[in-house]
Amino acid sequence: MQDSTSVYLPTKLPYPLTVGRVIVHEGDVITKHSQVFTYKYADYEPVALSKEEESDESNRKMVKVEYVGNYECPFGGRIQRIGVSPGDVIKDSSSAVLEIVEPCSHPIQYGGLCAICGKAVDEEDYTGFNDKDRAPIAMAHGTTNLKVSSKEAANIEKGSTDRLLGEQKLSLVVDLDQTVIHATVDPTVGEWMSDPTNPNYEALKDVRSFSLEEPAIVLPGYNGPPPPPNIRWYFVKLRPKLHEFLEKASKLYEMHIYTMATRSYAKEIGKIIDPDGVYFGDRILSRDESGSLTQKSLKRLFPVDTSMVVVIDDRGDVWNWSPNLIKVVPYDFFVGIGDINSSFLPRQQALLGPSKRRKSVNILEEELHKSETDENDADEEEVDEENTENIRPNRKVLAAEARDEANESAIMDEDEDEDEEGGDEEEDGDDEKSDDSKEDTTISRISETTNGDIKVEDESTQKVQRVKVAEQNDGKRDGGDHNSTSNRRVNVTVTDRASSPVERMVELSEGDDNSELLAIQANERSTALEQQQHERPLAKLQQNLEKILEDEETKGSISSDTTSSGIEVKETHNLLCDDDNELEMLGQALVRIHNEFYFEVDREKGTKKTPDVKDIMMSMKSMVFKGFVFLLSGILPLGTPLDSADIVIWSKSFGATFVSEYNTSVTHVICKNPGTFKVRLAKSVDPNVKIVNPDWLFSCMSLWEKVSEDAYQVKVNSLMSKEQVDNFLKYHNHVGNGDSSTFDTSNLDWKEIDDEMREFMGDEYDELDSDDEREKQQKKGEEGGVKRSSEAIEDHESKKQKVTEDDDQYEQEILDDLADLEEDEGENKGISS
Repeated sequence: MQDSTSVYLPTKLPYPLTVGRVIVHEGDVITKHSQVFTYKYADYEPVALSKEEESDESNRKMVKVEYVGNYECPFGGRIQRIGVSPGDVIKDSSSAVLEIVEPCSHPIQYGGLCAICGKAVDEEDYTGFNDKDRAPIAMAHGTTNLKVSSKEAANIEKGSTDRLLGEQKLSLVVDLDQTVIHATVDPTVGEWMSDPTNPNYEALKDVRSFSLEEPAIVLPGYNGPPPPPNIRWYFVKLRPKLHEFLEKASKLYEMHIYTMATRSYAKEIGKIIDPDGVYFGDRILSRDESGSLTQKSLKRLFPVDTSMVVVIDDRGDVWNWSPNLIKVVPYDFFVGIGDINSSFLPRQQALLGPSKRRKSVNILEEELHKSETDENDADEEEVDEENTENIRPNRKVLAAEARDEANESAIMDEDEDEDEEGGDEEEDGDDEKSDDSKEDTTISRISETTNGDIKVEDESTQKVQRVKVAEQNDGKRDGGDHNSTSNRRVNVTVTDRASSPVERMVELSEGDDNSELLAIQANERSTALEQQQHERPLAKLQQNLEKILEDEETKGSISSDTTSSGIEVKETHNLLCDDDNELEMLGQALVRIHNEFYFEVDREKGTKKTPDVKDIMMSMKSMVFKGFVFLLSGILPLGTPLDSADIVIWSKSFGATFVSEYNTSVTHVICKNPGTFKVRLAKSVDPNVKIVNPDWLFSCMSLWEKVSEDAYQVKVNSLMSKEQVDNFLKYHNHVGNGDSSTFDTSNLDWKEIDDEMREFMGDEYDELDSDDEREKQQKKGEEGGVKRSSEAIEDHESKKQKVTEDDDQYEQEILDDLADLEEDEGENKGISS
């Protein structure tokens, strides 16, 4: 039996409709635009006026007017069922009015034509119906021209699911850049590859290269002659043991490439990592076919069912942290280069990864991110000194924090409005800085680095803080930082501010299909790559590394490295070194997920219920950090909200809980510098708390299991005195953790607090005390009176609490209650006499 198509009324009809005459019958064969039934609907119109009457329609009487219309079927076929009868009232478009068996429902379309019957499907219809809307889903990897209907997509996916279950496989979606490969366009790499005497020669032996002819970017509105294309060379390093990883994964998963790079780039990378097409075949999806310029979505490849899909990617934000995602540690072989296709993606707040194993390169990276690490130490030490001298909370600080909290949303809105008003923002920023300087310096200070980068500060307050930075070119740094020349400064809200034309256009909802957005985005990428080609950052980093090694060898601090056998080996001078083992650990996790999924399949075999890989992954991950409470110190850039930081979201998916301030529930403090206030406080209060390097987090999340902290512990030498710890706990002791924490007031000295409040508020505080005492005395005096008088007073007090807006009503209630009291007292006196 041929399937029928349900026909629904347009949503724009003037409901409710009353069906008049049904013109067709079941079994009739109708053509497109045939009349099906008539209907009536009502509307109200003003009564017509004579010439003498005023013309203001607001004063005219409205009368009900009935109209008649008819409904035409937007396509032809044989009527199988009619869903309406004369006299029926149709309230909306939710119910089908017809069931029609069509000659062809055009479920598969390509390039504006039906792939089955060949009919053109892109013609506009005056009824608002369009055949191309019947196949909205693009499921093919290499093109968006091939589209299918929802029903056809479900049939295709069911066939794919049955095939994978028969082969005992799952689907694996694989990202490219910094997930399985790392690429650069720095020509320095090509020169090093051809120079055997270069210290990086050995590390570059397996680097592959290719060139692309990329069209020059022409912005909208350009009417000149087309500029010549660019020939750009790319150098690609495969992640260690990639081929072994793909070989093992291909036996358990059907693999797809999903990248936000261009299709030409993706195909060249595909030739390198899968030259024979045995792992991915033609299953390559690039930004050209993605359907979005800034986000990835599994619905693009699996529009109906994602229960058998696993994703591996170095970024979680572009997937909106999908439960199908396994976030991997970014592969960073070419030091300081990052993702060359990052201009196609939203900017990251910070790229946080494990430290390099070689000490000298790790020092170099610390220098590269000086604004996010080294300078934070100096600032937190200043805060530390102030906190240890005066741990007791300062009332001015508390007042300032309360003021900031009350105005937080206003500040965020103000920052949006001030986006292009650099001069005004400079004045505002100076005023804020001036005001802050008058407050107690216990608040973590915001200062400006010499190179204009944002400094990492103590992120414990988690308030929106505005940072004055220099604005240079937008694409230079990840993390949303803005740079500028020294004579032009702007105040920015670090977490909310878009830092590129692409992000600003997306924020303005100018859409993923916007041609201007696409051109600007591609131009931004081209500019960044040209800058990399001309500036040769790897050559500069190699020079800096040589200087670091010379200086440190003179000091004797890192002149040698110690192997696991205890043998000291002198550090080499190569910048590039492949010490990554992420794919080994990722492969183990994929095997565990696969095995657990098919264990569940076997267990549910009798019920025909297919397990969901998302549930399995979430269950496995949540056990890694279960019961752990983490406190970050000196890790996040200043102003980064705790809940929006990648490292926090990533760790929470493994069961961790985070707090922004220290309390006794904290199990681990994550830091790099053991001298910060938070670290010293935590270790002083609880000797058993673990002080660990961030690398411990990455190790646990890469292995999907809790590893020993011993190799990652940070030694804390300087502890606080017992008196300092007691004072802090006395005023900062919170019970619980996270959002449910409460302030423990059981050990507070209320007399001392009263004295401080009286000193701060002056006579106003004594007046409040007098009012409270007067109310107590009044209640006490009335206790000996008649019971009804006491009840009236209580009734008055309850009414007083309920009234919040209507002052007149509140006043009247008081007068009525007083009258009742006088009347009751008069009756009582009469009884007594």
